[in-house]
Amino acid sequence: MRFRLGHVMAIVAMALLCAAGSQVYAAAGVRELPGTPETRSAAGTDYSLRTVAFGGATVTLIDVHSGVGDWTRPDPTKLPALPTSPSSPKDAVQWFYGDVAGWMAVPQGWRVQSAAIGADANAHYTFAAPDGATSGWVSYTVIPACEECLLQESEALLPGAGEQLAAKHDATPIYLGQTNPVMSWQSRPDDCTALFRYRLGGLTVHAAVLSSVPVSALETGRGALALADVYAALPAAKSALAGFMVEGFRQAFHACRSPDGWKS
Repeated sequence: MRFRLGHVMAIVAMALLCAAGSQVYAAAGVRELPGTPETRSAAGTDYSLRTVAFGGATVTLIDVHSGVGDWTRPDPTKLPALPTSPSSPKDAVQWFYGDVAGWMAVPQGWRVQSAAIGADANAHYTFAAPDGATSGWVSYTVIPACEECLLQESEALLPGAGEQLAAKHDATPIYLGQTNPVMSWQSRPDDCTALFRYRLGGLTVHAAVLSSVPVSALETGRGALALADVYAALPAAKSALAGFMVEGFRQAFHACRSPDGWKS
């Protein structure tokens, strides 16, 4: 099988998502939270966009050249219902749909920066402001099954993730809330949900990390563990819009109420 350079880079990006992360910072006992994204995908090689009329709106479908070497193309005749958009015109969004992640709300005028689906079905989509990610970005990630990836993505954020990851590598665990940057606000309404915010340059990042069942399921076998997260980095004046994107993703991925994992 022959791969184009751009496609190889997309696979490498997905591998880094799973393999890098917290391991770099484990010795210091601190989990590094996502910074300004730099990974880019090539339009036409790694992904392509299609606009279609759906649910009374014009939406964009993202076709992705996946990690198994073929294209994943959402079927416009099988899309779930379009979520409700914000009522305020100043918080207008455009809707993108990508396999695995589903509907993704993105501020008007923003563009796709990267789109990748790995061989293990891990999906990662990043969107950036017209002036670049330093002016604003949002990322949507869904990890359906990869155990190592799940633990790294939820380390220091969901109960038990840091301890289980450390045990696998005979390392010192990173405990809940031990992050850099330090969170300015955090809440864990249950064992499957981490809601938090942190500052990044002139932006405030609003985030939600969600698991289908508690991380302890990896030890108890009680349910299929899957993970979904969203990070929305916007200026403080756009906090309502950031909150809308985070809450919308929470409604699509029901934390602690999906014992069979995330179903497409």
